[in-house]
Amino acid sequence: MAKPADKAPAPGLIPGWMLLGTIFITGNVVMMLEVVGTRVIGPFFGVGLYVWSALITVTLLSLAGGYWVGGKWADGRRTGDRLYQVILASAVLTLAIPLLRNPILLAVSAVGFRLGALLGGVLLFGPALFLLGMVTPFATKLYTDRFEKLGSRVGLLYAISTLGSFLGTITMGFYLIPYFRISVILFTLGLVLLALPAVYFLMLRARRALALAAALVVGAALLGFYPRDQVAHWINPQLKLVHKSTSLYGELKVIDIPSGRLLLIDGVSQSGEDVSTNQALPPYVADMNSLLERFRPGAGRVLMIGLGGGSLIHPLLAAGMQVDVAEIDHQVVDAAERFFNIDPKKVNITLDDGRRFVRRSTVRYDAVVMNAFVGENTPAHLSSREFFQEAKRILNPGGVVLVNFVGYVQGPHRQASGALQATLGSAFAWCRVYFRESKDRFSNVLYVAGDAPQVAESGQDPNWQTLKDREVSVEGWELGPVCTDDYNPLEFLNRVTY
Repeated sequence: MAKPADKAPAPGLIPGWMLLGTIFITGNVVMMLEVVGTRVIGPFFGVGLYVWSALITVTLLSLAGGYWVGGKWADGRRTGDRLYQVILASAVLTLAIPLLRNPILLAVSAVGFRLGALLGGVLLFGPALFLLGMVTPFATKLYTDRFEKLGSRVGLLYAISTLGSFLGTITMGFYLIPYFRISVILFTLGLVLLALPAVYFLMLRARRALALAAALVVGAALLGFYPRDQVAHWINPQLKLVHKSTSLYGELKVIDIPSGRLLLIDGVSQSGEDVSTNQALPPYVADMNSLLERFRPGAGRVLMIGLGGGSLIHPLLAAGMQVDVAEIDHQVVDAAERFFNIDPKKVNITLDDGRRFVRRSTVRYDAVVMNAFVGENTPAHLSSREFFQEAKRILNPGGVVLVNFVGYVQGPHRQASGALQATLGSAFAWCRVYFRESKDRFSNVLYVAGDAPQVAESGQDPNWQTLKDREVSVEGWELGPVCTDDYNPLEFLNRVTY
């Protein structure tokens, strides 16, 4: 005699604690995926406003679609089986994100920065978030089998889901991203989601437990197949990954190349030098030092905003200057000290946001050097008129501000460089601009601004003799808007150049 097939349990047979726990965990994972998504997409598109906007958009649209479809499915067949099958599918899709990341993001990079970030978010995170959005209406249908207390039961479910989202956001941003690799975080989230249907089927569907156990084993096994850091070495044997870490501000890598050592944050080179001689690899470093010597000769104390690998610091120390540094990322400080010969006994490094440091400073400087980046962009709050006015407050008489920017100085894409020149010009009596490469190339653009009369252009510095021929004449420039705290389009203006 054949055994009767498993019957779907009545709604009441699913323990209330299981439904509430499911709502809490899935709400937690939703926000964790949104936050960690910026780190997944960041190496290809940065971690600025557009990437955050893209991830928020993908999350909201995916959840909206999941709510609608999930509600219709719940009305059609109110069973726990279907609910946990949906969660199982979302777990598989979450586990696939690290494996699909590079091919998808490389493909969508071709369509441009903004659309590429949005498409990358849709393809990588949209499916899993859509399925997780279906959980709430399913669980609501299963949990509210009577109408007398419908409002209080629905309110409880949404409160628990929101509490899970709150804790997920805090946990991901404050604890997980700074200390764990992104691939490990994503695989862990996938396994957590897999655990929910595993518990359900083990308790109420013993015959299907074996299949779930197999799925868990497969998911765990995927960890062993995820590409390791040696991938870069396989692609180019001359590259050697020396160090890798993740912080609140991006994924940091230290890589050795034949000519020296590089510091990369989210895939963008931030510093480079020959660590055997402390000689900087990027040529703009020598230019920045020439500008400082030319426009503030005899400088004694300098504030550097943004540490990087410290390429700019070594020549300043060699010239006998006292250097203070404001750096917001403790992982950058650690890398500079461990891998780029930055001696904390010789450099006063403060772990703080550059603007906050400037605002609170009681020290006066001969120069403030801006070398802070998010990807290839100068942070908005460090490129406004108000910031430069605050920086001017801590300058000694005759002091100058130097800014390292990346952009164009000629052609239709020079708006960002022009806007920064206009902004500095609104805060200081004068501002001069120099380019590093060809005028029509996306490269370093160097600014020096001050209030005191400009120093006569004399001296025998051979680098200065070359640099002064690369000064940008701003006559006829469409300088663009002055960037303020209230309106700062600098990132947008620079992104349209890509």
